[in-house]
Amino acid sequence: MATPPDLVGVPNPWDGEPLRKTIMKGLGTRHLPTARKRRDIALGDIRRLQQQARNDEAWSLQSALAWRKMTEDARRSEDGEEVADGYDLILNERVEQAAAQAIPSASVRRFIRVASGKGYPLTLAHEQYVEARRPNNPHGYDPLKRSTVLNLDTAMKHLRAFLGDEVKTACMEDLTRELALGFRDTFLPSLRNHRSPTGLSAQTVAKNVNLLRQLWVWAEGEGRLQKRYRNPWVFPKGIRRTTTKRERVRQDYQPGEFSKLLKATTRGTREGDLIRLAIATGCRADEIATITTDQVREDGSGFRIADGKTKNALRFVPLVGEARALLRARVAAHGKSGRVFPDWPIRPASGKAAAVSQWFTRFRRDV
Repeated sequence: MATPPDLVGVPNPWDGEPLRKTIMKGLGTRHLPTARKRRDIALGDIRRLQQQARNDEAWSLQSALAWRKMTEDARRSEDGEEVADGYDLILNERVEQAAAQAIPSASVRRFIRVASGKGYPLTLAHEQYVEARRPNNPHGYDPLKRSTVLNLDTAMKHLRAFLGDEVKTACMEDLTRELALGFRDTFLPSLRNHRSPTGLSAQTVAKNVNLLRQLWVWAEGEGRLQKRYRNPWVFPKGIRRTTTKRERVRQDYQPGEFSKLLKATTRGTREGDLIRLAIATGCRADEIATITTDQVREDGSGFRIADGKTKNALRFVPLVGEARALLRARVAAHGKSGRVFPDWPIRPASGKAAAVSQWFTRFRRDV
């Protein structure tokens, strides 16, 4: 059968695989009455999926915000209190029906908090905070770097997973000091992926917590939170945490190692030119891969780094000898593109040449 549009991509109830445009399910029998029964059971499963999807939408953040606006508009009109009271009765009936519909109690509680105007949704807080700290913002806030915004997105994703907030109705008021401690000390250290198979490091945990703390600081300063809801990320001082001291696990490259890296590349290629400029300047390879021709002096005597995470990253890098000749050759060959290394793609989301780091990691290990 054709998959209902609202179910495309939803995991099916039989093997958990996402539903595609067509639902094909073998009934496993050639006996017609049995086949009909199994077909009806499968159709019932699909109807339950549709009902669950409708329930999720009914209890979503968009629905809660629409309910809040409807109530606020009613209170501003004539006979507004009576109309608003009627909305409250309807909302109470929905809450009573939620248990029968197997709606999680946490989702219902969060929905009511948003709909009644007593909560500041995390989704809105996140969006408005990033907007308030955009470059050239009118508030005078230090603008957030793009990498910081991406890191905050990741921290918020982890927080939603911790709160079980699939429908995105959680509010800042939902987070208590106890929950924040659980998030910091238990949830984050237990997250494992291919980059951190033993769990997130203490430095990464601290970074996530600091990013979220600043979001709460902004919300408090803007008067978005009531005074009784204090910043849950401000923890009492305990044993000192040495999160800023990292154990040195790599040694500096030795002359013989540099020679091997150079011999394994060819000058004039994107890899060979990049690694030679990196060795000659000490710059990060992804910094060099993203420089534009207008950052380079006409005589090739150096280039400016125009963007970075800190103010110290903005600097002029001088070149001498063969490095200067190499840079002039790159500009002569690729200057029309506007970049010195157009053959290294820049990822739009981060503005970085992520492929450089991935290539060099594999290249270094092989050599």
